[in-house]
Amino acid sequence: SFETFLQKRIFGPLKMRSSYFQVPKSEVHRFATNYLVAKGNLLPIDTAESSIYLDKPAFAFGGAGLVTSAYDYDRFLHMIMNFGKLDGVRVMKPETVKLAVSNLLPPTAKMHPVFAASIGANAANSGFGAGGRVGTGAEAGIFGWGGAAGTNCFVDTIRGIRGVGMIQYMPSTAQDFHREFRHWVMAE
Repeated sequence: SFETFLQKRIFGPLKMRSSYFQVPKSEVHRFATNYLVAKGNLLPIDTAESSIYLDKPAFAFGGAGLVTSAYDYDRFLHMIMNFGKLDGVRVMKPETVKLAVSNLLPPTAKMHPVFAASIGANAANSGFGAGGRVGTGAEAGIFGWGGAAGTNCFVDTIRGIRGVGMIQYMPSTAQDFHREFRHWVMAE
């Protein structure tokens, strides 16, 4: 199964011990509530104690549903930054990572400005790779993702910098965090 594959090939070797498609009851105390931002107020829409992520999903799939910790997410990004290797363990070939973080869109396809802006990017310098936004032009070497509830991450393979920011509110564009996170981390 996809879940078994991830556990054997990615999570286990990278020591990602808090990545699940179903949050175990023993981990609920660490799980964050998701909020809706409405007129400046935070309204709980998926509480940790009764979250949909406590239920077994119909199946594990790559488009949504994986729950992880900041530590685990950083381990994954660190492996990407090292082109497939972390702590002496190789989980991907360098060529595979380079392909995944390259722009896979045809030259005529452009990223929608609203999506690019939501992750602090300029649409003119954005493409899409295997699972995330890819910087082009002035932003070449930057790979990242902005999640629906505000999770934001990036890897700058040129400068050797990575960042993980986790918040839980929707829409992710309701505050500056989603749009500005990478810029805040990169500010000197």
